[in-house]
Amino acid sequence: MAACIQQVEATRPTTTPTAPPVSPRERLLSSIRGCRITIPDLQSMIRHWPQGVHPEIERLEEHVQKTFASMSSSFRGTTRFRKLKSSNMTFFGASWWPFASYEALKTVTSMSIWLFAWDDEIDSHEFSTIIKDSENASTFRQKTMDYVQQSLSGSSESQLSSISTDTIITGFKPVGQAISKSCNDRQVTRFLNEMSFFIKSCGDEQQFQLTNRLPTVEEYVCCRLGTGAVRVCLATIEYVYGITLSQEVMDDEAMQQIWHETNVIIGTTNDILSFKKEIAQSQVDSLVALLSLECGSVQAAVNHAVGIVRSATLRLEAAERDILDRYSSMPAVQEDIRKFVEGCKHACTSNLNWSLTSGRYRLNCQSMKGGLHVTL
Repeated sequence: MAACIQQVEATRPTTTPTAPPVSPRERLLSSIRGCRITIPDLQSMIRHWPQGVHPEIERLEEHVQKTFASMSSSFRGTTRFRKLKSSNMTFFGASWWPFASYEALKTVTSMSIWLFAWDDEIDSHEFSTIIKDSENASTFRQKTMDYVQQSLSGSSESQLSSISTDTIITGFKPVGQAISKSCNDRQVTRFLNEMSFFIKSCGDEQQFQLTNRLPTVEEYVCCRLGTGAVRVCLATIEYVYGITLSQEVMDDEAMQQIWHETNVIIGTTNDILSFKKEIAQSQVDSLVALLSLECGSVQAAVNHAVGIVRSATLRLEAAERDILDRYSSMPAVQEDIRKFVEGCKHACTSNLNWSLTSGRYRLNCQSMKGGLHVTL
């Protein structure tokens, strides 16, 4: 009997377990990890643009700490809260809007903190509980949009509470109240539209990440222009600096290009400087990673992305000259346009400087002189 069993075992065909298929994201991640890259000096491209820090930065720090304290209960983990606090949001607000009135500065800094916290809630690979849950994420985004809309329309506390009591969502309330109180209908509508674009784009991004297919560079860029919330921040410039531009000026082709190029500069810069953090989190739905598939190497992809920043900078300056020339016969209007464009430029320089020093991107440096050498 034993001999029969041995004979059967000997003749049974041996099979090798089939390894699970490797996803496109895993293949791309494997090709990137361990690469050493040099990021050229992005600061030198916009060194001639304005930059500064609000003189009341110390006072703003007190406001930021109070804001964090009010939000602490909404975080389901001390690590997440600690990482948000390490992002240096005081410097973010004080350098993005260095000439704001102090009250406006508090509002937009609170808005920035809220945007970072909200974004982490839906797409952080470290902290989000709904990043792979399309249905719950969709509900969260819709409740947020409803809450934002009602906040900006002056709804009562009871009306807002009926929409959501989630403190990640309700943290927007003081921002909405301040903007609706201080801005005209066109400005409020623009801000609301940009918030809608941001939230919708975040949904589009999640759908890409839940599929097995990597987005093309074009698909990614189209989505990224919304998910960065840059246009949300630009929509506050009039409010922050106390200017009011006409619908005609805001619809001007050159003005539209200034908005677009500012978005491209900040979004691309963020993608370059956050690349190390994203690879550490096994995230390859990003510009540099996707470009590496087309460019043949990670360094070539970095160089290409830097070229995008350089070209966008030149196009923004050309659009600025164009619109200022067009309104040269209207000195007061021209001056307000100049202030708005200065606000866009401040956004670019400050975002770059903040990204280098913030703990969020793990770069911990002050200057890009000579380039940054990064191992992924």
